[in-house]
Amino acid sequence: MIGWVFFRAETLTGAVAFLHSLAGLTEAAPTPYSVGWYLTPELWLALAAGAIGSAPWVPALAARIDDGRGWMVPLLNTAALVALLALSIMSMAARTYNPFIYFRF
Repeated sequence: MIGWVFFRAETLTGAVAFLHSLAGLTEAAPTPYSVGWYLTPELWLALAAGAIGSAPWVPALAARIDDGRGWMVPLLNTAALVALLALSIMSMAARTYNPFIYFRF
């Protein structure tokens, strides 16, 4: 990981200063970013979806839905995955432009 610092830094002195910061050899600068800055509504939605999706009641609900109709649960799973794919694509398309990672080379 230390080797990547030299690819990221503009100069060698900048890379050394960054390595000093990584090792904790510099003074800590105050940051304008608080925890609330990172807790966006999008993150809360992802956390809620993860908590609901990993709950043990999901398999029990699937077993209750699948009472003799063997095609219902796979159809619901496929529909949920397609909806998640569509939402992911729309979210990526709505974001700002990110340049190619190796644009400097």
